[in-house]
Amino acid sequence: MTVRHAYIVVEGPHDVELVARLLKPLGLKRVQKQPGVDSYWKRLIPTSFPPPPDLDLLRRVSVPFFFQNTDVSLAIHAATGESRIAETIEESLSELRPSPDAIGVFLDADQKALPRQRFAELKTRLAASKDAPVVLADEPGEIAPGPPRTGAFVLPDNQQQGTLEDLLLECAAISYPSLLSAARSLVAGVDPKDQAFDRQDMADFTKPAGRNKATVACVAGVLRPGKAVQVSIQDNRWLEGPSCEIPRIKAVRAFLYDLLDIKET
Repeated sequence: MTVRHAYIVVEGPHDVELVARLLKPLGLKRVQKQPGVDSYWKRLIPTSFPPPPDLDLLRRVSVPFFFQNTDVSLAIHAATGESRIAETIEESLSELRPSPDAIGVFLDADQKALPRQRFAELKTRLAASKDAPVVLADEPGEIAPGPPRTGAFVLPDNQQQGTLEDLLLECAAISYPSLLSAARSLVAGVDPKDQAFDRQDMADFTKPAGRNKATVACVAGVLRPGKAVQVSIQDNRWLEGPSCEIPRIKAVRAFLYDLLDIKET
């Protein structure tokens, strides 16, 4: 049986775990050891540290997360920020031969741009690439049949401004309602103007999505003390059972299944 190769680029590690959790019913298993990675992806795994020409020792080596079942080999690449999404895709596609069977993107619609604006900017940038142009569908959330199949989903729902945290809070309201209530009370009680804080302390908290991110971090911190939010998304029930029936979560899952050309059962 021929294995289909799919490449998905997201903004950060939380988005990686969102995608992984929603695809878990397909039996895609995380590949942890390099020998287990499909040979198709070998050119995306750096052979030196730090990878040239970037000599920043604090920057994480850019290696995708790999998942595999009998039908699909999936690489999910965290671009470490919105500004690197198109560049990450261009760099990776220049190494992959032939092109993946599917290429997907997840990005946030924060307060700086509307979803359609973010999508249009990405679509133009990817189409203009000299070495590895990618043609997206006409609208966010839609799949161009290709080959390769392509699409971009602008979180939280291709229509409203927001981030992944908006979706996680909806999920927590179902999976962990009492914990979410306590986390919201704690965050609501924080006054950024309190003299105990300086501007640097509150720099992230006072951003448009700051309180939502803090609330998600509080919930995750109780579920997995001392660990990162992405660990909680991977291990806990944010995206299990009834929370997966939330309309906006179903829309993300439907996009992923369509991108991989898999029928939902």
